[in-house]
Amino acid sequence: MRHTLLPLVLFQLGLIFSPISHAEDYELGQGWHAGNYYLSGYANIEVVDRFDAPTRLDLDDLSLFAGGHISQWVNPFTEVELSKQTLIQQGGGRVNGDVIVERFYNDAMLSEHDTLRVGKILTPLGDWNLVHAAPLIPIITRPYTTARGFDAYMSGVSWQHDPEDGVTPDLQLYWQPDNEWFKRPASQTLRNFHNVLGGHINMSLGLVNKIGASSQHGQLIETGETFTLYGVNANKSFDKLRLESEAITSHFSGAVLPGATPRVHDHESGIFGLADYTITPQWHGILEWERYQDHTVNMPSINTLVAVAYRPSAPMVWKLEYIHQAGVSASIAPIQTGLKASFSQLF
Repeated sequence: MRHTLLPLVLFQLGLIFSPISHAEDYELGQGWHAGNYYLSGYANIEVVDRFDAPTRLDLDDLSLFAGGHISQWVNPFTEVELSKQTLIQQGGGRVNGDVIVERFYNDAMLSEHDTLRVGKILTPLGDWNLVHAAPLIPIITRPYTTARGFDAYMSGVSWQHDPEDGVTPDLQLYWQPDNEWFKRPASQTLRNFHNVLGGHINMSLGLVNKIGASSQHGQLIETGETFTLYGVNANKSFDKLRLESEAITSHFSGAVLPGATPRVHDHESGIFGLADYTITPQWHGILEWERYQDHTVNMPSINTLVAVAYRPSAPMVWKLEYIHQAGVSASIAPIQTGLKASFSQLF
């Protein structure tokens, strides 16, 4: 991993010590811009108080974005982050985070409305997976439905069609012919995927409202199973109230590899709904509910979340939330009953 990260680190340092380091065009939350190059990122710090575990302070994400708009065919982008670094833990001890390559790709502009993207990208599935940075999502804890049952980081080739007319839907198709590049460590993910094919269609309904549909087919490396997934997503605003939801359903088939987690169900499904009410321009009250049935456990996860968010400026947000887990959680992922607080900053 050290050797594979070296070219990326050198690329980002090259941007820092190129004319961008002398750029005066900097705005907090928008990054540095110098000519055709830019550098930005975000930080997210969390206090986690699960009721059955020690309280801890985490540097959940420290991400650096670097890229350039060089020509019609050369437009590189990379994101490298330090993830899940425990700074302080009740009773002592700390957990070192992982340096992860989140994204690494090049965009070739085939036409005014079509882009060919090659590399490692955020998979266009649903809406939340593409809303990547912590300061941009309404709550701290991402629902399982938005992160669990699919390949969230696709490595291969993607075609994006954006008509930009407000009438015709956007379309993205992608293919990962092998495994994920710069594979995430086991401490960061429970599933890795092979030979993934999928697509997403999205229709904007005004400035903020949208509906979309997704599909994905691939193979789980850990179990050898193949899966086919379908999903829908929708956002709708009513004055101060914004509603959003995503739902997915997957069918799993094939023999499970010896020693792998056995399949309890042939299907896996999830749905969540979120209501975000604007109390004032800076204060938001949020309610979220989710039901997720993993195909490897008998009982579903059913969690409810109540949160408040304070955004004193566009690139900065404070969040506090309470999560109640009424179903199975530990064997899926760590959504457990407790409190979380966070501070997030784009820079």
